[in-house]
Amino acid sequence: MNTESKLQNRAFLGISLMIIGLALYPLSDAFIKHLMGTYSIAQASFLRAITRFIPLCIAMYFQGGPSVVLKTKRPGAHLLRLLVNLAYTLAFMCSFPLGSLTVIYTLSYTSPLFMIILSALILKEKVSRERWFAVAIGMIGVIIAMQPGTNVFAMVSILVLIGTFLGALNKILMRRLTTTEHSLAIAIYPNLMMMIATLPWILTSWQSMPWSHWGIFAFVGLITAAGQYAIAQALRFAQGSVLAPIDYSTFFWVVALDFFWWNKTPDLSSVIGAAVIVTSNFYILYRARKEQATKEAIAT
Repeated sequence: MNTESKLQNRAFLGISLMIIGLALYPLSDAFIKHLMGTYSIAQASFLRAITRFIPLCIAMYFQGGPSVVLKTKRPGAHLLRLLVNLAYTLAFMCSFPLGSLTVIYTLSYTSPLFMIILSALILKEKVSRERWFAVAIGMIGVIIAMQPGTNVFAMVSILVLIGTFLGALNKILMRRLTTTEHSLAIAIYPNLMMMIATLPWILTSWQSMPWSHWGIFAFVGLITAAGQYAIAQALRFAQGSVLAPIDYSTFFWVVALDFFWWNKTPDLSSVIGAAVIVTSNFYILYRARKEQATKEAIAT
């Protein structure tokens, strides 16, 4: 098999893993949203983390054990990413009881816009006028989806946008870690951090649960652990620019879940806002590929 075929197979594997991982997340979020009508954010977050942690630890023993998987020479990089991931996860957990999955996911599509802003501010990367224009258009889509002056704007949007900003930073930090760290370690450490962070609240405000809810949390842990690992592996097999458009496949899942689970249909502003945000993100991707092609042509 020639080199080009190998690269194509790796890219196809990466895309397939990303589709699977992204399909599992809305389903797990739907279960968590359902359970958070009964349990506190701290308890739901703790159980979500520990039920993901267990299958990941089992998988770790099949891939060399803790000494191989968890070994790192970059504890500082891990700690920074874990703190960012903790804040990002809690922001989204707080938003689940307040809005529909469609609204939450629509606003989370601003992640590429925030990544451009972070790249310019933190990494000092040069961003073309065309890409800044796309960011501005995307933000217009955010305003449309947020519906200023409504309860949606006041109660959900700020939390989701804060979480998305931190999520974009988390992706940058995670992408750097994949070059040297084991995929399982990247998935295990955030769950361990969440368990430690929420434990003080669990000890003082634990609410007893029926066995059926334990089963739901176990199922959520299993599918989210699988999703985390699939996405981490996808980033290893395919470039971020190739995987980026797949993020928007989640919109169809959350619309279906809102409709069949909560009998909610997306309002027009959410659909229009999502369309504007996604279009701006595709244009950003197009410009990035065009600029890269220009650089390669000049180099040769």
